[in-house]
Amino acid sequence: MYDFIKGKIIQKKTTLVVIENNDLGYVINIPISTYDQLGNVGDLCRLFLHLYVRENDMKLFGFYTIDEREVFESLIKVSNIGPKIAISILSGISVKSLVEAVANQDVELLSTVPGIGKKSSLRIIIELKDSFERLIEDKIIGIEATREERKIIMDAENALISLGYNRSSVKKEIHKFLSKQKPTSSEEIVKTIIRRLYS
Repeated sequence: MYDFIKGKIIQKKTTLVVIENNDLGYVINIPISTYDQLGNVGDLCRLFLHLYVRENDMKLFGFYTIDEREVFESLIKVSNIGPKIAISILSGISVKSLVEAVANQDVELLSTVPGIGKKSSLRIIIELKDSFERLIEDKIIGIEATREERKIIMDAENALISLGYNRSSVKKEIHKFLSKQKPTSSEEIVKTIIRRLYS
């Protein structure tokens, strides 16, 4: 129903903002990650929206990036994870770190978020693994690289696939490699991943 809103910031709190658009004020719930990116009261801003509707409840949730919104929408599909907890998760951990935690099955990292125990962390990892697949593969989670580094990454990916490795697995392993170090050569990436896969 709603995709985004663009308007003036009338009120700004840690987890809530009021945006004026066409003489209407919209009360929008936000994570701290979005709060940190917004300007000051009186500034113009744009937020990507999710309308949460239940029998006796209707709320707008806003996000500075599409990635944040996509992760939020994935989180609220997890058993016993409602919008309040989803906002808490996005406030306590970045989208990049969350996707990495799910990809690496890092229960400990997720457990550092207030209100999320080990059981909830494990459930999030299990239920989000498939829905986060595209986030990991498309690298919309914020890996920065120069043009030269991207060529190195692409050459390594193509080399591993030509050796018979699954494309999805290759992308995940390359992401793990890049989360820990900068690429200096495609050969280094290929050798590291092959050792990891056979260890």
